[in-house]
Amino acid sequence: MTGDDGGEGDAAESRRATLRRIALGESGFERATVWSAVGFALAYVAFDATAAVGVGSAATTGSLAAVTALGAVAFAATGGGAFPAILLAYGPFAGTLLRAVGPEPYVSPFAVGGPAATAFTAPLALAGAVAVAVGAASAVVGFLFSRIAASR
Repeated sequence: MTGDDGGEGDAAESRRATLRRIALGESGFERATVWSAVGFALAYVAFDATAAVGVGSAATTGSLAAVTALGAVAFAATGGGAFPAILLAYGPFAGTLLRAVGPEPYVSPFAVGGPAATAFTAPLALAGAVAVAVGAASAVVGFLFSRIAASR
C-alpha cells in the first residue's frame, strides 16, 4: 500500500463520517421522539385553543406548519441529523393534518358508527410525506447554519 492509498482511505472514511453525522446527527433520536410526541399533542389541541379566540383553521394550520419547520431547522442546526429532524417534524404535522383534513376530532375509529380507518391513515400518510420533505430540507439548512456558525 502506498501513502496515497492510505490518504484516499482516510478521506473516504471522513466523507462517510460526515454523511453519517448529517443523517443521524450527533444527538437526536431521543430528543426528536419526545418533541415529536409533544408536538403532536400541542398541534392537535391548538385548533381548539385558537378556535376559542376566533382564529380560523387555515391560519392555525399555516402557523403550525411554519413553527414546525423552524423547529426542525433549529434542531438540525444544534446537532440533530436528517432522520431525527424528520421524526421531530412528523408529530406536529400528524396532529395538524388529523385536525385539518381528518375525521371529527376526539372520535375513535373503534366506536360504534365511528369513522373508517382510512379517515385516520390518509392524514397520517400525508404527514409522513410532508415530514420527510421538511425534515430533509431542515437538515440541510440546519447543517449549513451550523457550519457558518462554526467558521466564525
